[in-house]
Amino acid sequence: MEKVKKNFSLKRILSGGFGTVLMLIVLMLVFAVLSPTFFTSSNLTNVLIQSGTNAVISVGMTYVIISGNTDLSVGAILALSSCIGATTMVQTDNVILGVLCALGAGILLGAFNGFLIAYLKFQPFIVTLSTMWLFRGLAYLYTGGQAVTGLPEGITSMALGSILFIPNIVWIIAIVYAICYIVLNKTTMGRKVCAVGDNGESARLSGIGVKRVILGTFILSGFCSALSGVIYMGRLNSGQPIAGQSYEMYAIAAAVIGGASFTKGGIGSMGGTLVGAIFIAVLNNGLTILNVNTYWQQVCMGIVVLLAVGLDRFRKSVK
Repeated sequence: MEKVKKNFSLKRILSGGFGTVLMLIVLMLVFAVLSPTFFTSSNLTNVLIQSGTNAVISVGMTYVIISGNTDLSVGAILALSSCIGATTMVQTDNVILGVLCALGAGILLGAFNGFLIAYLKFQPFIVTLSTMWLFRGLAYLYTGGQAVTGLPEGITSMALGSILFIPNIVWIIAIVYAICYIVLNKTTMGRKVCAVGDNGESARLSGIGVKRVILGTFILSGFCSALSGVIYMGRLNSGQPIAGQSYEMYAIAAAVIGGASFTKGGIGSMGGTLVGAIFIAVLNNGLTILNVNTYWQQVCMGIVVLLAVGLDRFRKSVK
């Protein structure tokens, strides 16, 4: 009987995956009470669209965190890759080529991070902190510090259009999360990522190519950052060198709120990260609807990041 009570204790519930969903539901109910416009279908659709960039970029971040690393350069990769894609579209009037160039740039930038960390043994925090500045500076140099405008209409239709009455951004989120969920939970590659994050030396002794796995997670992170850049570019119909600032914090918060451990690798889930990304989008949307001052919104987001770190430690204490 005592064991049953322990399993169903409030502490256990809050530390599990259901705790994240519960927090999201409570937050939505609070905003619904404070604002009658929050629970309208148009606003909820808007929340999903607003969550698009962070939801996608958080996928790569989750893989990196599960592997026992971190990537602070995701926002800068978003900016540089989207500017490259936007410039290509303006010069060629070809949306597909521009998207491919943006994604290719993201893959190369992620591979650069991964090579320094996996093969040269540089510290992930230092490497990605440095490349955060490096890639952001290159974005400003590449564009002359100006937004890239005059993009073909197709990129806006791609980002803001819909299929079967469902926004394209929601389709993109669903596809990315479905693929990455299957890879993480149903394939050898996913098990290798978890094994490397849990204990890299044991994984190496088991015959796992630790360096290749780490490189692969950073390539995925770069790809997801670039895909977020394409979404961002389509929504604004321009390439912005200033885009993606603080997105690394949003992505880390979404992953940690969703169950990934920022202090221990091998732990994390795609479903949890998606809930975490939606949580952040709901918070931003609700504060905006309530006309909360922008500065106070930043204060709230800072508190959320701190709470995410605290939640990580809370989960560890339960286990």
